[in-house]
This record gives sequence, C-alpha cells and structure tokens, in this order.
Amino acid sequence: MPIRSEPPLVSPPTPVPTLDELEIEGNVGKIAPDKLRWMPSFPADTPAEVLRNEFETNGVVHVKGVIPREYFETMAETGILKEGTDPTLGIFCGGNPTDFVSADTAKYVDDNPVAKRHIALVFEAVQSDWAKAFCENEHILNFVHKFKPDWAEPFCFKRQIWRSNIPNSEGSTTGVHYDHIFLRGGPPIALTAWVPVGDVHPLQGGLIYLEDSIPVARKIEDGFTAQGRAKGFGKEDALSAFNSNMGVAGMLSRDAGEFQAQYAEGRRWMVANYEAGDVVFHHSFSIHASTTNRDPDGVIRLSADLRYADREHPYDDRWDRAPYHAGDGL
Repeated sequence: MPIRSEPPLVSPPTPVPTLDELEIEGNVGKIAPDKLRWMPSFPADTPAEVLRNEFETNGVVHVKGVIPREYFETMAETGILKEGTDPTLGIFCGGNPTDFVSADTAKYVDDNPVAKRHIALVFEAVQSDWAKAFCENEHILNFVHKFKPDWAEPFCFKRQIWRSNIPNSEGSTTGVHYDHIFLRGGPPIALTAWVPVGDVHPLQGGLIYLEDSIPVARKIEDGFTAQGRAKGFGKEDALSAFNSNMGVAGMLSRDAGEFQAQYAEGRRWMVANYEAGDVVFHHSFSIHASTTNRDPDGVIRLSADLRYADREHPYDDRWDRAPYHAGDGL
C-alpha cells in the first residue's frame, strides 16, 4: 500500500503546529504523532480529473475555497457564545459543555432546559429554508458534478446534520465510522460534503480520515453482512446502523487509536487545517472520526454533513423523506 507523506498542497495562511506538536485526542486517549499525517488539500480551480483521481484513490478530497459561510449568529440566543465577542468567531462562553450538546444526543437532555433550548434552535436551523438553500447552493453542486459526472440529476438529501464541538467537552467526539453504515438502504455511492463553518484548526476537533480506507471499510462491511445472514436478519435489521452487530451509536469504535491499531494495517490518520470556505468530499466507505476540541482560544467547531445522490441511480430514500429530527431512527 502506498504511503504518501507530503504536506498540504496549499499552505494555510496562519501557522499550525507540526505533526510532532499536535496532541490529537479522540474519546479515549491520544493518537501518537507517528500515527498521523497531513491530508493533501487542493485549490478550487484544480482540474476535475485530478480531483476525481484523488477521490477514487484515497476516498477523500479536501478542497480549498469552495464556499464561505457564516452561521454562529443563529446560535447566539442559546448563550453558547462568549458575551461581547464577534459571533462569527464562535468563542465559547465557558459554561458547562453538556448544556450545548449536538442534535444527535437530543434524547439525553430531557432534564436540562439549557440543552433543550440549544437543541431546539439546532433543529429549527436544520429544518429552515436557509439550510435547504445552503445544501443546494451552486458552489457545492458544481463540485458534486466534478466528482460524479455520470449523475444526471444530483440532489442533496433532506436529512442534513449540523454538529457543534464544544471546547474541552469530554467523550463527545464522533466515533470511528464510514457513512454507508447509516446509508445501507442504497448502494455505497452517496457523496458526502463535510463543510467546516468557520476556520477549524487541527486542535479544534475537526474530522480525521484514515488513509486509503475504502478497502478496510469494504472488508468490515462484508463481515457485517455475513454476520447478519448468519443471525437470520430481516431487511430492517440488515439495513439498521444500530443492529446487534454494531457498536454504540453505530460506530466501529469510540477510540480512533485503538481502531487504527486493530484494523488499519499500518495506515495513518490524516489531519488538516480547515478554513472557512473549504469543503471535504468523501466516499461512503471513507473511514473517519472527529477529535476532541482543545482549542486554546475556546473556539467552537461547527460543521455541516451534507450528503448527495442522483435521482437516476438507486439511493437510500430514508434520508430524503424529512429533515433530521430526534428519534428518526437513522
């Protein structure tokens, strides 16, 4: 397996730590620097064939300067932001991180009125016309066409996910997974656009990607399929990301370091310095996770998970029935 060790193709405008200086943490423990590498990045004017080759080879492409977007004003009412600071900077108020959990943990906040209000605003934003327009903006769709030139009628699923990663919130990172775990109602052809909303420094809890991970994911998914057949799974269980073969919340592991040691076969986790306007496009079998936000300036990491398919090809229509809401089973 080829191991590439080049630095980002586009240098970030602000200094970032070296790999040796990075202290990347998952839900459980830190990932050693020798288990990391920089993820290549490509300017938005890179030829489409170069982007497709990177996508097909490594399953993930970090594209610089696709579309800028600001969002923090939407969240100001929750009290999540530090009083007197520019809302677009996303400076955390310094309160209890459990008051500002992401929408996917909504079912655990019934007794927390602050968290419930925060979640309500998140769902309100996700279900708004603004969110729909953001998902369907021409800048991202232009790149969807570049990655999927055979798609006749590409569209964004109604079910979008917006996530916040609060500084120093323990055990709140997204575990190791690939998206097809949650999109088994169709073939593994959906294209994900992960959009950092604002700058996301490497210590700020952005996504990390396992290099050359598609073969690893396919092998794991084939194993899940075989296990399901052995257990006599019906259609509903076979499609579910939460069946008895799966880990907590459908994840492969809560510990990125442990997963890497057991399954990665020498592959490293790729890290990046994401900036406002960047978009990361990844394959349904691209293995990824988020990290703990240890931003020294207390900046919240906010991002959107947008997924695309084509009306002329089979796809998981469960993801296009309604916007993301608590208890939708996906």
